[in-house]
Amino acid sequence: HNVLTLAAVPGILAKGGAHWAELGDGASRGTQAYQLSGALRRPGLVETPFGITLGELLNGFGGGPREGRRLRAAQVGGPLGAWTPASLFGTRATWEGMAEAGGMLGHGGVVAVDDRTRIGDMARFAMRFCAAESCGKCAPCRIGSVRAVELIDGLLAGDATCRAPLDALCETMREASACGLGALAPLPVQSALRHFPEDFPPCAP
Repeated sequence: HNVLTLAAVPGILAKGGAHWAELGDGASRGTQAYQLSGALRRPGLVETPFGITLGELLNGFGGGPREGRRLRAAQVGGPLGAWTPASLFGTRATWEGMAEAGGMLGHGGVVAVDDRTRIGDMARFAMRFCAAESCGKCAPCRIGSVRAVELIDGLLAGDATCRAPLDALCETMREASACGLGALAPLPVQSALRHFPEDFPPCAP
């Protein structure tokens, strides 16, 4: 159990499981607390029934981008969540909705970035975070995350030969890491490469 589970208990006890099950969308039932942060006019915490879109969260509750800026992307699910481009802000912030978009809902954290942010730098930050937080138990995470940062640095510097080994390393980390830290660390990197190739000079179309 976590704090979100415990927070749902009073409402279920007061109104019953049937009422709780009426809320939500698809297989995602009940409500979810979303933590909105980043380049928004009104960052904060909001709880809504599952089914709201990322755009409704960011532009409605979050107030949209600051004056003169435009939202470029949002990282959903925590520091190792996927980067979702503005073109996919119609995605429903549900477990299955985010999975279909190639990401995850995680704990409901949503970090918005505007047009001043290079997503390639954010991808590097996520992998560096993994390298710093690794417990060192398994080689894919302990060694792989450090090597991945080096390869990302190469890509950002324009070295196209770093792409193939980075792709292979990300898959190895996903499949062979002992826990979720190493397995999820490639997600922000792979989503950044997929949706924002222009941020990695040799990958730009």
